[in-house]
Amino acid sequence: MYGVVNKSLKEMMINQFGDERWQKVLKQSGVAADSFLSMRAYDDDVTYKLAQAAADELQIDLDDALRAFGVHWVEHTAAKEYSALMRATGADMLGFLENLNSLHDRISSTFLDYRPPSFIVDRDCASGVSIQYASERIGLTPFVEGLLNGLASWFGESITILDIRPEAVDAGEKSTFLISMQ
Repeated sequence: MYGVVNKSLKEMMINQFGDERWQKVLKQSGVAADSFLSMRAYDDDVTYKLAQAAADELQIDLDDALRAFGVHWVEHTAAKEYSALMRATGADMLGFLENLNSLHDRISSTFLDYRPPSFIVDRDCASGVSIQYASERIGLTPFVEGLLNGLASWFGESITILDIRPEAVDAGEKSTFLISMQ
């Protein structure tokens, strides 16, 4: 993952819990303090170690930490650094998600070895809206859950995640979120 992700996790920890707790996370993770150059690619393991150390420091489940980080990513990192790009991608949450794959395609030349997830939105699902998430990375479904809640808030909308259905895949992960829009 890119340093911007690690930098955002650092920002969340410092802003919400203080620098002292961040230093504990950094020490426990064993991650070098220079792992936060925004445009530099880092091994995914760096981010996973930081997230696990943050969860341990906060004495919460890793999934809960990833959900909180997903919300933070949208409300703080994306909103500050990519606000114009986000607004150009969609006027509302579902429009944004429907155009997110195209956004990832456009910015792929900016990042070396870029491996974005993909999203498919089905507005005509009988019991709500279906959002399919697929990634070659494993374990980030809770992060995406946080992203969805953060996006809803950022666009001034309200959602309820009714169900999350993981699907078997050969590599990576795929999950379908069933949501209700209020």
